[in-house]
Amino acid sequence: MQLRILHAIEPAPFGGAETVVTALAKGSAARGNAVAVAALRQRVTGGDFVAALQAGGVSVSEIQCGRRRYLREVRDLERLIRDWRANVLHTHGYHADIVGYFAGRRAGVPVLSTAHGFTGGSLKNRFYEWLDIQALKRFDAVVCVSPLIRKQLEAARADPERLHLIPNGHDGSQPMTREAARAELGLDPQARIVGWIGRLSHEKGPDRFVHIMGSLRSNARGVMIGDGPERVNVERDVAATDAPLTLVGARPDSARLVTAFDVLAVTSRTEGLPMTVLNAMAAGVPVVATAVGALPEVLADGAGWLALPTDAEALAACVRSALQDPAEAERRAHRALERLRDTYSLDRWLDRIEALYDRLNPRSIAQPMVEK
Repeated sequence: MQLRILHAIEPAPFGGAETVVTALAKGSAARGNAVAVAALRQRVTGGDFVAALQAGGVSVSEIQCGRRRYLREVRDLERLIRDWRANVLHTHGYHADIVGYFAGRRAGVPVLSTAHGFTGGSLKNRFYEWLDIQALKRFDAVVCVSPLIRKQLEAARADPERLHLIPNGHDGSQPMTREAARAELGLDPQARIVGWIGRLSHEKGPDRFVHIMGSLRSNARGVMIGDGPERVNVERDVAATDAPLTLVGARPDSARLVTAFDVLAVTSRTEGLPMTVLNAMAAGVPVVATAVGALPEVLADGAGWLALPTDAEALAACVRSALQDPAEAERRAHRALERLRDTYSLDRWLDRIEALYDRLNPRSIAQPMVEK
């Protein structure tokens, strides 16, 4: 039976959840399934995300109800589910989770979510995450992208039989050549470049990256791709430390630009499974990262460098090691590429997600779903 899959997300201008939705939607559509995306728009964002999906042949319906008009949003999403004849709703992010749960229940279709990670932060954000977890506990299934996320939901008393550990996969897209990526970013072809890609927010640790580049001084230049609420603080820290660092801003093509880097640094305080790391692995770029989320599994056995998230000096030392020993960096990058092909390929990812869709057939929702 052909799957009719509807994804729901409140899209940001860029981010890991948006990349996941794009990869899953395009991948499932290429397999002959009917796929659509509901873009919940309580803020004016997500233009590049919507355009990329539409360019890939995926239908996108934008639901714009205005801020805090949640009941209308639930009704509009319910109507879309019915009109599009979806047989499964797949939500991403706390806003889509909460709205999608009620819309899916009203429409009578199974609802699952991908839990991309819980970041903590402000009291407001922690409250939203608490609401999200209360909703997720009632979902038919939850995809956990890392063991930590699964443990967090189990600790919140979610039914373990409804929690499925399925790591993200790489979408198979090809990056630019090193020369083209550096030209696109205006970088010296001969310089040693340490890259950072992500949302400029506390949980991603952009302040740590500034510290690393300040300690390296003239040995390398840092390049940060991304934007977010911490940008002003990052600019202040760069000026105060005189770190050799360039802020590029948000780039929707960041996945294709990772080849501009000699090393990718991931300085996060908390993570799920960042798509940026999978993109670097696919491009043969060595990765230095904090040991959070799924990263200890992804970069285990010498597939990269790992440091404790509380040890900024160890993280900086790992970056120095990667820069000072190109042969070792190449060896680790090659091991990471092999692991990506064996464990984090698009086909393997889609196989597991679509098998879960099949198990969520409405006739069998009441049956326990035990992860094999």
